[in-house]
Amino acid sequence: MLRPALGPALLAVAGIFLLSIMDGMIKFVGETHSTPQVAFMRYLAGGSMAFLVFAAMRTRLPSRETLRPHAWRSLVVTATALSFFYALSVLPLAVVLALSFTSPIFIALFAAMILGERPTGSVVIAIGIGFLGVLVVLFSQIAPGAAEEANLLGIAAALVSAVTYALSMVVLKSRAARDPLSTIVLLQNLFPALLIAPLGVMFWTAPDAGELALMLLIGALGTAGHLCLAAAYQRADASRLGVFEYTAFIWAILIGFFAFGEIPGAATLLGAGLIIGGALIASRRARVNEPEVDVGP
Repeated sequence: MLRPALGPALLAVAGIFLLSIMDGMIKFVGETHSTPQVAFMRYLAGGSMAFLVFAAMRTRLPSRETLRPHAWRSLVVTATALSFFYALSVLPLAVVLALSFTSPIFIALFAAMILGERPTGSVVIAIGIGFLGVLVVLFSQIAPGAAEEANLLGIAAALVSAVTYALSMVVLKSRAARDPLSTIVLLQNLFPALLIAPLGVMFWTAPDAGELALMLLIGALGTAGHLCLAAAYQRADASRLGVFEYTAFIWAILIGFFAFGEIPGAATLLGAGLIIGGALIASRRARVNEPEVDVGP
């Protein structure tokens, strides 16, 4: 039935919407600052916002047993951020998003391998339809006149980020039933900030007041988006929610049109239609699984 799936689906879509706005701001700031600096500021600001939420909810301090899997997951989150932010800096936003939409494929695979989830036939069909839409968009968006080396490196970085993001989401599912949401979001901002800090300082260039404000807003959007996603993954299967990653391209179309006057072409609209179709199929039914899995060494 649709009703059980509606809550987690809306939370997932809201989280992806906030993170899509964040991506556009990251691309803008990344034109004048290095990838490690942007990533460091994103998680530093996000960690500050997450700490305020953590303190306001009076959440108990995490135990050592809680810290260990989140420290392991932070390695994957850091790899995702650096590769994705680099891809944003050298490729068009639409291309990066299209490549990142392969993550639901990997989410379904990792969910089966790590969590023991068994995706239903409708989920498999939804992923296939959505991925077909991604291919339509991808082949229409890559610019042949762009620098070949930057394209190859950017495409590789975007694909790496899709794999590591999928793994981080599955690990999130393994902890979402156990840990408070405020703890999850705080640790997934704090640990990456610490890991990226040396590179961020090494490649630091002073931001002006406007850029600093954008970086703080990026952190706030990241925290809010991940709170929504953490709540969604707490209530539904990772393989089912993964297909809603495709809606990021829909948000990109709307943001591009209203903010920058960009009018999508026919292929973009066709791809978006396929993506929406896949998301609608995936939302028909929900199956909640409470895994008892520890991830990490």
